[in-house]
Amino acid sequence: MNANGQLSILAPTRYPWSFNGPRKSRHVINRRSFIPFNKLTNKLEGITILNAPPWERRDLIHAFNRIPLNSGPFIIGFESHLPRGFGLETTAYFNWLRGMLADSRCKRIIAISELARRTFIHFHQGHSAFERLISKLEVRYPNVALPPLRPLENSAEKNLPIRIFFVGNHFARKGGCVAVRVAEMALQKGLPVEVTIASTLELGAATWTDPLRPEFFDPYLKLLDLPNVVFHRGLANDRVHKLLAESDFLLLTTFSDTFGYSAVEALANGTPVIGTRGGALPEFLDGETNSILLDLETAELGDWRYSASTERDTPKFEKLFADEVERLARETYAALEKIAADKGTLPRLRAGARRTAETIFNPDAASDYWDSLYEEVAAKRPAVSAT
Repeated sequence: MNANGQLSILAPTRYPWSFNGPRKSRHVINRRSFIPFNKLTNKLEGITILNAPPWERRDLIHAFNRIPLNSGPFIIGFESHLPRGFGLETTAYFNWLRGMLADSRCKRIIAISELARRTFIHFHQGHSAFERLISKLEVRYPNVALPPLRPLENSAEKNLPIRIFFVGNHFARKGGCVAVRVAEMALQKGLPVEVTIASTLELGAATWTDPLRPEFFDPYLKLLDLPNVVFHRGLANDRVHKLLAESDFLLLTTFSDTFGYSAVEALANGTPVIGTRGGALPEFLDGETNSILLDLETAELGDWRYSASTERDTPKFEKLFADEVERLARETYAALEKIAADKGTLPRLRAGARRTAETIFNPDAASDYWDSLYEEVAAKRPAVSAT
């Protein structure tokens, strides 16, 4: 703690921490890059070292997903599995990672959703360290910056195209195939719908949900050339935010997601979401006041039931995936037809979307929470030198 009573907090860079730390803090947050050991091997995804200079002093490390090997006390947030050791849960290495979480150096373990909390309990229940781990566990939803709302024309009321925005580098996993099929259906049936796609088109083996044969996706990729589809092969973050604000819906008919930060950003812009009942999405998308929610057959921990299938290279799995895309596209299109016919639905959903962001994901409330937590766990501890 410095002479002004401020704590020095070491935290990682990159996108997820911005949602899971204070937007404004009365303390000093030093965000540093970290060593991505998972680039060497996925087995090391659960640990990291933050690149803090040796002369920098700190009171606490606020980590996310990866356990910091730097010295000193830490708190750690996580989005799905902690520690991150996928498929290694019965190994001595995983038990070493678990031991670091159970150790007194780890002060709090913060799940970003109830789903993450249940996943944590699932993988540690029955272990001798379980009670120590659970005593540190709590849930805190992410937070989001709340931009000024732009006045938007009511697309349905003025017979303008209903503007759908899809963003996701994992094109098929996130729902891109659904998005282009909706565009095709709308074109065939004369419903004014415009679909904007922002994606680097990572497909197949790059994910854990897709069919593996590259040619499977050709019919969907051809639909990117439809006259009512606008395709961007990746976009800067400020352009994504602009498109979110200008769209009537974000489409996130995802087969597998831990939380869906794009959905949170959409809500902050007053943009309702068309999503699936998977991952943590049903915890904040209710399907009535802020979104359209489509059913998805899920396993115990929220993923699509057929995620990580060993049959992804088979015609049987390809048909299963294609049928699911078609079902989700038909249900999305039917919902859009109703919205086009009922002029009051879209304004109501927009208002509900923003209200959800202001209540569940409020950045001021989050900043108060994090600052209070920092003070609780670190204020009386001496600062340590970085390693």
